[in-house]
Amino acid sequence: MSPSPSLAASRARTNAGWLFAASFRPLFVGASALAAASVPLWVFLFLTGVAEVGGMPAMIWHAHEMVFGFLPAVMAGYLLSATPNWSGKLPASGTPLALLFAVWVAGRVVPLVAPLPVALAADAAFPLAITAALLREARVKPPKQSRHGLMLFPLLALAAVAHRLVAGDHELAALLARIGVAVAALLISAVGGRLVPSLTRNALAARGAEKVPEPYGRYDVFVLAAIFPALAVWAAAPTSRAAAVLMGAAAVLQAIRLLRWRGWLVRQVDVAALHAGYLWLVAGTGLAALAAEPLSLVPPDAALHVFTAGAIGTMTMAVMARLSTTRGAGARASASLCGFALMAVNLAALARVAAPILADRYVELLAMSAVLWALAWTAFLAAQVTGSPDKP
Repeated sequence: MSPSPSLAASRARTNAGWLFAASFRPLFVGASALAAASVPLWVFLFLTGVAEVGGMPAMIWHAHEMVFGFLPAVMAGYLLSATPNWSGKLPASGTPLALLFAVWVAGRVVPLVAPLPVALAADAAFPLAITAALLREARVKPPKQSRHGLMLFPLLALAAVAHRLVAGDHELAALLARIGVAVAALLISAVGGRLVPSLTRNALAARGAEKVPEPYGRYDVFVLAAIFPALAVWAAAPTSRAAAVLMGAAAVLQAIRLLRWRGWLVRQVDVAALHAGYLWLVAGTGLAALAAEPLSLVPPDAALHVFTAGAIGTMTMAVMARLSTTRGAGARASASLCGFALMAVNLAALARVAAPILADRYVELLAMSAVLWALAWTAFLAAQVTGSPDKP
């Protein structure tokens, strides 16, 4: 017997209330669904020879959705969840949060069917809406990460519009996509450089460890100062000699930084996953340096996907899993499913990076990566929507 209309309506209200009870939740759920669906769809389009999606070349559409669709949703969810820590206000929830989520969904769907002017407006709407939401809190002096968000989201709006406008120019579109990837890598170095050692320090101190990571200091500032020009040069000229030298130096500095955090002593899955995500950043800078050498056996596509599938894919999931399992009103995400998803997304990244290196197995590794990626993000999506009730 089917449930009564009143019972069905009550369940719908309960589900909607859960989804919009925590500021990060709808955006994390949406980003997970987009990641789970769009990457295997792109691989299918590539293997079947489909040339265009929503008026854009299929490859450019794939880059557009991951850089200007997936990534802003994760960043916005993280920042919205952090604002109560310094504003003293309740986090965004309910109807305002639902409207923000609707704007993000519109940005994914509308450009597929709308004329170019409407598609451009849809591209810009979500970053500008998040900017407005952060400005609302700016009356209280925000920390640096939120001030950076106030600058970054308007730039993301401009970049998304520009990327769609130049979609027919492969080189220019690729340049804009690399700039987006470089900004994401810089954020991982900046935000991850504070988050990973802090959580590691807490985890090791709780176990009574004698040595724990040192607080953020001069070396961390030096590492950031080194990776900024390296990423800028790589984005502009990824096969240049300057990119090889600067990225090589950044790789060494980032590796030393990661070793200073003593991640091999960590036993908590969520904290270990953050170390793994940062390791992908180290690998990305190293492979980007190798790929810039004329006689290198590392294709630039492999280096690019160390950053995208590797550093961005794994670090975003690790941060989202940490928040989803420990914070927010309503049901918390399932830790066991999150652990499985984190393992699968790292394997997906390995397969994607290996594909252009092992060119004779490119199609098989690409398909394997897509399957593992979809499995990882579907599992993470399930972890969020089938979680256990939070404890008082």
